[in-house]
Amino acid sequence: MKKSLFFLLALIASIAAFESCKKNDNNDVVIATAEDLSANEDYTEQIDLDADIAVEERGGGPCPTVTFAQPEGTWPNTITIDFGAACTRPDGRVLSGILIINQTAEIRTPGAVRTVTHDNFVVDGVQVEGTRTWTNNGQNAEGQWNYTKVATNMKLTFEDGSITTWSKTRNSTLIEGGGTATHHDDVWSSTGTASGINRNGRDFTATITEPLIKRANCRWISSGVIEFTVGARSRSLDFGDGTCDRFGILTLANGDSYSIRLRR
Repeated sequence: MKKSLFFLLALIASIAAFESCKKNDNNDVVIATAEDLSANEDYTEQIDLDADIAVEERGGGPCPTVTFAQPEGTWPNTITIDFGAACTRPDGRVLSGILIINQTAEIRTPGAVRTVTHDNFVVDGVQVEGTRTWTNNGQNAEGQWNYTKVATNMKLTFEDGSITTWSKTRNSTLIEGGGTATHHDDVWSSTGTASGINRNGRDFTATITEPLIKRANCRWISSGVIEFTVGARSRSLDFGDGTCDRFGILTLANGDSYSIRLRR
């Protein structure tokens, strides 16, 4: 009898340990997906800002080197933005490699299309690959420029060799800064959907349920909510109340919440 009870207790303990391990594994996958989503959003937003500064402000500093295939102001045009071996940006990020931009007209022209590709392009040690396209939809009723932004076959390769891939479609509105010559005061509001594979090899889908707000003078997305699904359950990632910091709140399906660090 005692032996049977001992084996029963051992079996229960093993099942509990397995379930606990499985729960922790699931949480790890969810947290990794949330971190990948925040990295995906931040890198694309920051690269778009760098592209704007390079094209419209000729680089905005001693680096990168900006080369136009046709005379400046001629459209269509191909613009090569070469960050060299290491270009430290005003916000402290270190970029290397090349962005190649094919653009049909000045970007604040209704119908203008910008296509961005990457050539050995690295941000803070993370390699970025893929193609992104902007299409200018004109101005909304408030006089703000609105764009459709599509990213296809995007890929981040982290310093440890892990990889995340995704594609996404965004409707983005320039809600502040559209009336000035500089891009450093721009503020973007974006909605849309995405799908991809996180660095653990798990499929995910994501939908912005509260617009993501990205300020040019902040390294991170400062507010907005993404709801994402890995497996059968949905979770949410809240980027905050507008404060410029690198933290977000991840909420699981059961209501548990975690504070996570966004990309450096």
